Formats: sequence, structure tokens, C-alpha cells
Amino acid sequence: MSLRGRVLIVDDDPEFGLVAQSLVELEGLTAQLVNSGSEALAVCGEQNCDVVLLDLMLGDVSGLDVLREIRSRSETLPVIMVTAHGSMESAAEAVQAEAFDYIGKPFRAEELKSALRRALEWRKQQRNGHNNHPAKTTTSPSIVGRSSAMVAVYRAIARVAATDSTVLISGESGTGKELVARALHDNSPRSKRPFIPVNCGAFTETLLESELFGHVRGSFTGAMANHRGIFETATGGTIFLDEISETSPAFQVKLLRVIQEQEVRPVGAPESRRVDVRIVAATNRRVQDLFSAEDFRRDLLYRLSVINLELPPLRERKEDIPLLVEHFLQRFNARFGKAVTAPSETIDWLCQFDWPGNVRELENAVERAVTLNVGGKLLPEDFMQFTPTPLVRVAVQTQTIAANVQSAAPETAIAPSSPFWICELPRTLEEVERQHILAMLRYTKGNKLRASELLGIGRYSLYRKAERLGIDLNQED
Repeated sequence: MSLRGRVLIVDDDPEFGLVAQSLVELEGLTAQLVNSGSEALAVCGEQNCDVVLLDLMLGDVSGLDVLREIRSRSETLPVIMVTAHGSMESAAEAVQAEAFDYIGKPFRAEELKSALRRALEWRKQQRNGHNNHPAKTTTSPSIVGRSSAMVAVYRAIARVAATDSTVLISGESGTGKELVARALHDNSPRSKRPFIPVNCGAFTETLLESELFGHVRGSFTGAMANHRGIFETATGGTIFLDEISETSPAFQVKLLRVIQEQEVRPVGAPESRRVDVRIVAATNRRVQDLFSAEDFRRDLLYRLSVINLELPPLRERKEDIPLLVEHFLQRFNARFGKAVTAPSETIDWLCQFDWPGNVRELENAVERAVTLNVGGKLLPEDFMQFTPTPLVRVAVQTQTIAANVQSAAPETAIAPSSPFWICELPRTLEEVERQHILAMLRYTKGNKLRASELLGIGRYSLYRKAERLGIDLNQED
């Protein structure tokens, strides 16, 4: 069914404006195109518009200023912000100014149609007396990226932050799950209360229960005094449960009860205590996989994933790499008192790689390059810590994996003391993970705590992975 209504398009890019106008008219809507904020305000004052499609960056004035002026004149006119310069700040500001929606350029025709349909329905509800205004929020500028995938993340954060719904953030390691959790907290009514991150994979089941729920004196060996758990400490705030998929089924049952009842029972306590916290959890496993996994309770997953935010890997948003590099350069230059720059040729070279460690790997690579640089400009050789090899060569000397993949060649023997292991392609992910853990254990001479730190996982996560992969942690290499 075609849509009906009048859309005002405000964009100082004539070419994009004409494309947007054509898409709008194809849906049966009437469209009018203007290219400045002053024209937009004049049209809104003279004519009856149903939706405004407003560019964030206009030549004569900020789109946010136009949005605020429109909102001061009318509370029931939906405004959809459109931008090619998305950020957490602009998304939060747009929601704070009561924008109806926030989409990034370039957008798909279906995405625009969906936004218009929802805006027109909302407009109809306002005329019928259902006044549901978007919640206000504050800004959180710590997340970097302007790709369409990140704009979708910003929009979701801005919409979800004001609620108390539980959120499950999924994404590969290094994609910034804790940053998103902090953004949800910082933009919520709970922002003045504690935000407490907990790495669930770093504790045994007993210790995790004690840390989260607390314990009473004498409840177990070593419990010399009453201990107030994190759930009580964070009352009014947010708890971020990282690596939630690493917890045991027995603990998952207890966490499910806490979410359902909003009560915790400290270990050894005779009665439960009321708590008021928002739970944000994270996993590096796909939510679809967790639903079919035998080691994770489906009923808990339903409770945790009321809202699911899936973070894109860096290889799917390479257009953000230049912005990320510049962001990291500013940070490390300030930290080390340097003025290192990255020429466009170097940034183009960095954009060629998939960065399997995602943003964290890129950040570590930039930090190392800035630290060692003496010429003031970063060149590709500043990032090439090891001599290229015709096989996949994984360095375990730092937390960052440096890999170079070229043509296949016969595998050569590597001494146990070597800081490298060689992986012939193709290999399954499980095989690669097993070999990498073994190489890290060789590098740390069997020090399991140090190996888990370098791998970026908790010590007990290492034990679980070793058991799953058939690695004997007590065997001498």
C-alpha cells in the first residue's frame, strides 16, 4: 500500500536531495525540496507538512538548530535526521532535541520507506491525542565511526538508553562492547549512579556468585566478614556482565531469578534483598548460536536479550578506519607528548587489512607505531613488526596478532621457544584457536595466568577452552 502525506526534504546537496525526492515520490508521497535551514523554517511556517527529512549538516545553519526551532513551533511534526557524519554525540543530541529518527547516508530505499511509514503513523497518533514524546538523553562521545552500520548502533543506543530493558550486546572480541554498555549507562536516567563492569570469565562460579550477590560471615572457608555484593553496591545504576556466555548453567539459574524477582540472596544469607539495577550483558558468540547451545539456558537468554545490539566487525566498516586512526593518533600523541601524523597513503594501506582483532587490534597497532616512531610520520613499515612470510605468522610477543597472508609454501619446523606458530590454510577456527593457545603457553613457559592475560581472557576461561580443545595445561612442552 502506498503512503500518503507531505514530506519536506532539507538538504544542501542538490544531487542527494533530488534522489531523496524521487524515492519519496515513488512511495506516493508529495515531496518538496529546499536546500537551507531558513527555507525549511519558512516552509514549515507557511505550509502543512507531515514529515521533515532533515540533513544534519547544512551550509547556513546546523540541522540540529533547525530541528530545535521546528520542535519549538510544533511538538507533533516528526523530523527524521539524515547524516553522512554520524557520531554518538549527534545521535544523542538528535534524540535529546526530540528527533523522530536518525538514519545515515547512504541509506537503502527500504530503510527510508520504513522510517517514513513509522513517522506518518506517529504523526497520526499525535493528531488523535496520543502524546508520546521521545525521551531526552545526554551525550557519550567515546565511540568512533560514521559508517551506516555504526549510525544504526548510535540510533539504537539513543533509543534504548532511556529505558530499563535488559540489553545483550553481541560482537567479536575488540568491537567495543564495553564502550556501548557505558554509552547506554551514560545516556540513561541512571547516569549519576554507578556503572560496574564484571568480567564473568575471570571468576570461578563460587567467586562470581559471591562477588555479584555478596556473602555473610562464615558462609564458606575464608568468609571472615559480611561482604556486600555488586548488585547491592550498584543500586540505582548499571551492571555490565561481560563474557556472560562463559558462565556455568548453575550460575545462570541464579542470575535468571535475580532478573525475574529483582532480588539477590547473598551466599549463606537466610533471606533475599531487593535491588534496583539495570543489567547489560555481552558475549562474543552469536546470539543465534547461543539459542542452540547446550551450555547456555534459553530462558535466561530470552531475559537478557530483550534488546540485542549486534556490533559490526571492523572488516565490515572499513570506511571508519581513517577516523579511528586519527582518533587514536590524537589520544597517543597527547599521552606521549608527540605530534605524529599519518599520511593518506599509510591510512589507505591500513584499510587493506581485515583486522581480525577489530578496533582493539587497530588501537594497539597505532599505539605501538606512535611509541616507536621517530620521524613524525607513520609509514607502513612502522606497522610491520615482523618480516613478511609466505605463511600465516602469528606473533605472541604482544596482545596484538600480526598476520601476513601470501602464497602458500611448505611448512618449516619451528622450535618450541620460537615466538611464532605457523598455520597452513585452510584450517578450522577451532584448530587455529588451539594452536594459538598452545603457542601462548610456550611463550609464557606454562604460566597460565600470564597466558590468559595475553590472550585477553580470564584464567578460568582459559581452563574451559583448554578442556574443550583437549589441551593439557599441566603438560610440559
